[in-house]
Formats: sequence, structure tokens, C-alpha cells
Amino acid sequence: MPDTKSKVLSYLEGNSGKFTSGEDIANKLNISRNSVWKAIESLRRDGFQITAASRRGYSLSGKADSISLEEIKRYLPSSINSDMIKVYDSLESTNKTAKSEASFDAPHGTVIIASRQTGGIGHNKHSFSSPVGGIYMSIVLRPEDFVIKNPDKIREFCVLSVCLAIEEATGLSANIGPTNDIFIQEKKTCGILLEASSDFDTGEVQFLIAGIGIYFNSDLSDIPSELRSTTGSLFKKDNAAITKNELIAGILQRLLSSEKVDENMLSNEYHKRLMCT
Repeated sequence: MPDTKSKVLSYLEGNSGKFTSGEDIANKLNISRNSVWKAIESLRRDGFQITAASRRGYSLSGKADSISLEEIKRYLPSSINSDMIKVYDSLESTNKTAKSEASFDAPHGTVIIASRQTGGIGHNKHSFSSPVGGIYMSIVLRPEDFVIKNPDKIREFCVLSVCLAIEEATGLSANIGPTNDIFIQEKKTCGILLEASSDFDTGEVQFLIAGIGIYFNSDLSDIPSELRSTTGSLFKKDNAAITKNELIAGILQRLLSSEKVDENMLSNEYHKRLMCT
């Protein structure tokens, strides 16, 4: 059952651009006016642009730019348990938090998302710049529950899943760099870091962490000057064709799919996008 906040958001989206009084919303949804007010205040904190006008009511004038669990859930299939998704304003590192949760038995499909990282980590322990406007997320993958069983194909599957989700959501073509960075129009727009934890005695992989950092509508003046000429963002600020929440949901839907994978087709699609070095 949708909660009050979801129901109010759905109603406002269905009447986008129109004003509706709090009383009418309450009557339509069979809730109290105070519940309507609380839901709208919460939606505003999530970044939704909701205008209020005296004697006219409320009107949704734009989509949220902020990352919101409530909005991510709207785009997810029922097969993905949204209770395992945690959203933060800022973290030191989503991979670090995900590894900590996984070490305490967090299940397959646990997702850690942040709007900003203060200590993001890239390949070879290099710093990964994480300015405002990006998507920074890490997913716990348990080998026994993961759709890919061949360890050699896991990296290809994860990187390709992100590529396909970006292409599907934006219509842009995505290519893959030598360290699994994703390039849009020859600019690095996404970094992917896979980390594994193994049992010391048996050598068995206990869990994998897929860390994904995407410059969505990021302020690239916040990244080191030597990287600016080779780094790009999916969209310019205030000019995104989709929301961060839609893209996050698309990535999770592909990464956590339970559908059987044709590994030959997977490799072909992956290598087709590899950039010449």
C-alpha cells in the first residue's frame, strides 16, 4: 500500500501545473488536511518544487533534483526490495559503508547511496572526486544470490549494466575505458570500482561491492583542474532530461535482475563498447 507521501505526490503529478486546494486533495485521498500539509513539506525537503498560492492550493511545478528513496521506489519493479536501499546526503565513501554493512551480514541487494562523498575511492586507492550533482552508490552482491556465476564475467556484467541503464535513460551512447570507466562523448562520466572480500581460510569470495560514481549534473569546477578537460557530466545543471532517481532505479533494475544471462552475448556487448587504447 502506498503511504500518504506517495499518494500526495502521485496526485500532484497527475495534476501537474494545476492548483488544487489542500481540502480537495484530502477529500480525494481520504486523508486529513494536516496529513496533506505534512506530506507536502516532506516532499519539498526532498527537492520537489511545490508552489502554494492563497485560495488556490498547491501545484507541482517541477521534478525533484535531489536523490529520494521515495522517488527511487516509484521506478523500481516489485522484485527489488526497496527496504534494502539507504540514502544519505553525504558519506565518506559509499563503498566503505557498504563493506561495513556486508561484514555484518547485509544481504545481497543492499544499496548505499549518497549525494556526495568526502573521501571517495577510485582504482588503485586513488581519490575519486565526488562533487554535488553526482550519484554515488554501492551495491552488496552475494555470489550465491547473484545472477552471474562465472567470476570472470562479473566485472563485464556490472559495467555493461550501468552502460545500458545510462543509454536507456538518456539516449546517449556509452563507451568503456580500460579501467571500466564509462565515457560519454569521449569524456569520463562514470567510474566503477569492484571490491571483493574473501574468507581467509577457504579463499571463497564472501561478497562483492560494486561502487558506481556518476557525474549527473555535477559542478565540475569542484574536481581537480588537471581532470577537467577529460571529465564530463551527463547533463548541465538545471537541464536534466530525467531525474537522478530514475537513473538509479534503472541501474538497480539491471544489476539486481534475476533473469538468466547469455554470457556470450554479454561479452560481445561489453567488448563492442570498449574504447581503443
